[in-house]
Amino acid sequence: MLNEQTSRRDFLKTSLLTAAGTALLSNELLAESFKGEKSQIGVQLWSVREDISKDPKASLAKIAKMGYKNVEGFGYSNGKFFGLSASEYAKVLADNGLKMPSAHNMITSKDYVNGQLSDSWKQMVEDAAKVGQKYSIVPYMADEDRSQGKLMAEIFNKAAEHCKTLNLKFGYHNHDFEFKSYNGETLYKTLMDNTEKHIIFEMDLYWAVLAGQKPGEWFKNYKGRFTHVHVKDHDPVKNVSVEVGEGDINFQEIFNQKAIGGIKYFIVELEAYKRTPMEGIEISLNNLKKLKF
Repeated sequence: MLNEQTSRRDFLKTSLLTAAGTALLSNELLAESFKGEKSQIGVQLWSVREDISKDPKASLAKIAKMGYKNVEGFGYSNGKFFGLSASEYAKVLADNGLKMPSAHNMITSKDYVNGQLSDSWKQMVEDAAKVGQKYSIVPYMADEDRSQGKLMAEIFNKAAEHCKTLNLKFGYHNHDFEFKSYNGETLYKTLMDNTEKHIIFEMDLYWAVLAGQKPGEWFKNYKGRFTHVHVKDHDPVKNVSVEVGEGDINFQEIFNQKAIGGIKYFIVELEAYKRTPMEGIEISLNNLKKLKF
């Protein structure tokens, strides 16, 4: 576990302990069909979590000015998006020419009792749909759920059914622990093999590579299921995440396999910082644009 990069995990764990089933993460506007890399590059707002929490309007304006067209949300709580109602938040996005094709929404085994999803989870995705969200992506798996891969796959299938009624697609975002063995099998494989093929996976390339994985092999084995990738680089000296283009991950090699993986969205994310978060995501955007998609 990387000391400099545990803040998001700690945030998620704390939230799970204090409010299991609560909506951790959400937001969005319309998703479009694939039209080219510029319209499909986005940024996970967790990267600028302090800025967005203090002043969402100013933060989104800065992000748009950098050249981002898409953002990926987090932070939904009690019907609010960073303190704004769904209509207010949607207007801020639209006023800045931003879309939100995906966002993070938490679910755990505690949200699934007697074969039924919790009302709080259903309310979260229903609110997400109200602002046009098209992908609801689980950002993390609680410690106690990792040894229950098949149960979590069952829950994901059930959640995906509900999302489908709201015109949402359901997905899962990895860290590194999914590539460890639980009950004799890699957790990631358990999830892939036991979920419906319409459930998508947002591969965090940094965490996958750090776990010794070759993303392209997963793309080949599970064609078309990786509609989203998280893009942050790896500092081989400090062993922490850094801005795109400032580490040792060969993104071009991975992006060359975009078609087989089904990648539509390239989402910048930062967890550790060498400079201010806003400067970091701008550098990442500019370096990402230099690559061929």
